[in-house]
Amino acid sequence: MRMPTWLSLDEAAKRLSVHPATLREWADKGQIRTFRTPGGHRRFSEVDVAHLGAHAKPDLSLLLHATVGHARIATSGGRLASESWYARFDEVAKVRQRELGMQLVQLLVSFLSDGGHDWSAEIKQLGARYAELARDAGLSLGDAMRAFHLFEGIVRTSVAELGAAKVGRADLEENVGWFLNEVRVAMVEAFS
Repeated sequence: MRMPTWLSLDEAAKRLSVHPATLREWADKGQIRTFRTPGGHRRFSEVDVAHLGAHAKPDLSLLLHATVGHARIATSGGRLASESWYARFDEVAKVRQRELGMQLVQLLVSFLSDGGHDWSAEIKQLGARYAELARDAGLSLGDAMRAFHLFEGIVRTSVAELGAAKVGRADLEENVGWFLNEVRVAMVEAFS
């Protein structure tokens, strides 16, 4: 009888093409067998890793985390402050903008996870909320588009990173592009 083989966190995450934090979360939820060494390090069942790898779906929650990180960098790095439209946002508008960004990425992750669902109503509502925020801040349609384009760039950077890490599906960029375009169109239609 062969003794079970146990993998380090980094090795198991690498084999599954997921972030180590995701693997820790799966272990905490009991989705993969693990034990802790006397030093407190986790070890993961090689059999479970192989099984999960055969049935793995892309971990789209990483898209949310990556996008939030890139948005924080853009904010703290002064990139937004250099945008003329951003100067029109008071603190309430900035909070609304962050909330909308989170809603967009959450809806995007849901859309990517369930392509069989008709998401058009949710996309239209989200676009309308972007238009409302832009109007309330006194932005022109052009500035609203510039603001959305900047956030779209942040999302696309995150998607590109997932692709480079081989976390996403082959059609990920195409589907993200379609989704973002539909939100933009809904925003323009609601703005008019």
